[in-house]
Amino acid sequence: MRASIGGGLALLMMAFSPSLMHRVDAFSFRPSPSHHRIDGLCAPGFANRHRCPAIGRPISIGLYAIPDVSFLPQYSEAAFATSTSSASPISPQILATASAAVTYLSLILYFDRPRGSLAIPDAESTLIIQPSRVPGAGLGLFAATSLPKGTVLGTYPGVLRPARAFYDGKCRRYPNAVGYSWRFTDDQYVLDPTDSAGEIRDICLGGSEVPLSNAVFATLLRFLGVSTMLCRINEPPIGAGGCSVNARENLATREVVFELVQDVVTGQELYLDYGLDYDRTGYRPPPENADDGR
Repeated sequence: MRASIGGGLALLMMAFSPSLMHRVDAFSFRPSPSHHRIDGLCAPGFANRHRCPAIGRPISIGLYAIPDVSFLPQYSEAAFATSTSSASPISPQILATASAAVTYLSLILYFDRPRGSLAIPDAESTLIIQPSRVPGAGLGLFAATSLPKGTVLGTYPGVLRPARAFYDGKCRRYPNAVGYSWRFTDDQYVLDPTDSAGEIRDICLGGSEVPLSNAVFATLLRFLGVSTMLCRINEPPIGAGGCSVNARENLATREVVFELVQDVVTGQELYLDYGLDYDRTGYRPPPENADDGR
């Protein structure tokens, strides 16, 4: 508030400064025969030379009234009324549409935004996606350099969705979405990193089945996309050894933190335990000459 007042005063003085340089009568000076003392100081705003009791020497003080602006161009009230009435008001329909659009964008930005991130520095050169050593698993995530135990890889990506709506809706149409989703242990929500067709891409853009949500996140809000590298971590097949990654849930923030629980070497595939409820009926034992990267 003070900054606004100060700025307004500065602009006012700049506007009047040329006139003040040429018209000494632009301000009217009102002398006063007396002086005041407030808490031992001379009160400003009074003229004539007086001896200030506070500092013990003569001073000149004076009161300046509102500037005389009669010499400036004058505008009549009629002209002012005409200029203000010429601006057409914004219709209520436009205001209602704009308000609805802002509300809609705010809601989808909050509920349909992609969550998760990679915490490991320079992840693109530290981790690499390539064909998995797990039979039938497709792609897997490998260490491109040695990483120590305790390294936090990041948080699982995806859009937070109510579990029941996710399984009854998207998963019925696109069963592949189930394999990449992360269901929280309280069975209330899931993180869905797949696109609108239930497929996993390199980037999770966000969006949902709400009208226009997927289109908005794929265009206007595309910059919010997050990497899906952590979705490529497979579970080790039978007999392939233990897991190198641990998942730690935070139900309050709905985050899943991935952390290394053992040292990994360059070229080693990262493995994660999917939990007791995961369907493993399609698992096959690895070939006898399978190399775990060690």
